[in-house]
Amino acid sequence: MFFGGGGGFPGMEGGFPGMGGGGGGGRRKNVDTTKFYTTLGCEKNASEADIKKAYRKMAIKHHPDKGGNEETFKEITKAYEVLSDSSKREKYDQGGEEAVDGDGGGDPADIFAQMFGGGGGRGGGGGRKKQKTKDVNQPLKVTLEQMYTGVTKKMAITRQVVDKKNGVQKCAGCDGRGVTVQVIRMGPMIQQMQSACQECGGQGKSFKTRSEREVLEVVVQKGATDSSKVVFREKADEHPDADTGDVNFILKEQPHDIFKRKGADLYIERDISLVEALCGFEMELTHLDGRKLIIKTSPGEIVKPMARGFNPLADSEDSKTEWETFEDCDCPGIENVARAETNDVDVLKDACEKQLKRKGIDVGAFVVDARGASFKQCTREEAMEGKRPGKGKTMYVISDPNAKKGQRMMKAVKDEGMPTLKNPFIHGNLFLVLTIKFPESLSAENQAAIKKLLPPAENAPKPGAAEDPSYEVHFVTDIDPVQSFESNKVHMKDTDNAYDDDDEPQGRGGPGGQQCQQQ
Repeated sequence: MFFGGGGGFPGMEGGFPGMGGGGGGGRRKNVDTTKFYTTLGCEKNASEADIKKAYRKMAIKHHPDKGGNEETFKEITKAYEVLSDSSKREKYDQGGEEAVDGDGGGDPADIFAQMFGGGGGRGGGGGRKKQKTKDVNQPLKVTLEQMYTGVTKKMAITRQVVDKKNGVQKCAGCDGRGVTVQVIRMGPMIQQMQSACQECGGQGKSFKTRSEREVLEVVVQKGATDSSKVVFREKADEHPDADTGDVNFILKEQPHDIFKRKGADLYIERDISLVEALCGFEMELTHLDGRKLIIKTSPGEIVKPMARGFNPLADSEDSKTEWETFEDCDCPGIENVARAETNDVDVLKDACEKQLKRKGIDVGAFVVDARGASFKQCTREEAMEGKRPGKGKTMYVISDPNAKKGQRMMKAVKDEGMPTLKNPFIHGNLFLVLTIKFPESLSAENQAAIKKLLPPAENAPKPGAAEDPSYEVHFVTDIDPVQSFESNKVHMKDTDNAYDDDDEPQGRGGPGGQQCQQQ
């Protein structure tokens, strides 16, 4: 249940009467004129901009939809409503909260919406915008097969609905206002304290709810993606003063033993022998929809290892942008969109990929000189066309994304990937991540036979070099590079004397004596 026993959205209509009789016309004594400033976390001399900034920060932090306390949010909104209005602020600075109680109050949700672009406020005297009960986000596990073929799952939910038989009644304790007012007399002064009604929880009305069970049919479409939503409108808990929230099923793609997915493409990993790499291969595969495939290379086609360092499954957003460097070059004809007072290239590259990109600025080039750097919003083609000599300047241009296309080519089966969500008749591709398994050893006879079939070696030394005494001959062996690095760490530490050894006996000069002398 999202709203317990009548809790939810208290009304904010109207204000409370001002001071009663007995007070003088001058400024009241012992009046708190700092509460609203403290609520927003700003000083009394804060500017309008500071107050607005403070409200934004506090409102986001304490908004009920973000898990904040509703009463705290109301206090924050009330403080902002007063301090953001110059006339109300002047009254408050003179007479405290009582001086502005009679000015009425707006709906906290409306004020928040006006500040953050939530569809406008109450407008020209229109009705208050209704709140919405909390949405339900329910994870739903889905296999890759189900995402490939599509599936309908039945999911039962239990929610709280308003009991319409008993109806909604106005609270007698607060007469429907949601708040109660306590009048305190202190000599000639009268103080009014308002608080949420204890009988209705600040609702101004009472009502009952009942549990209702319903079975929903969750349709997972072909090509659905991980973390996508299937939304059922107005199927969350009900509340008489709020629009009903939604039930969202969040699809969670389960890992597959054979297939890996990236967008609409599928990947499988297979080992092939050196013979298969050189002479071709055939392999069987059962697809996600149960079809049995035979995948093979074309006659005479050779399978080459993947480019070193290339991971086709790496997240594209995590991959760093590559830049080309041009010394003593500039592109003065392209307007600067930003400046930086640093010439640290790593910092500048990071700024292009993060800060500037978040602002919607796609930097195609930047120029570094002794004073700092200038960022250019352009394409690579525009930067290269505008490149001019610039002594003492270094121009960095985003690399051609197709420059390494040849190194990224992989064996794939066309149109055997995932169906696309918008058009299930269009499929991605099925890529093969192939690892070539080499034989452990070869006999001299087989080596000779292979050498006759394959192109000559590319790294052969000059004839007779192996017998030349001026050359050292070494044979390679298998060594773990990680273990090698760890075992030599102790020998890589910097010391005053690289050959110091505590266990060695002292020289003839004794402790502290001179070990060697220049002749």
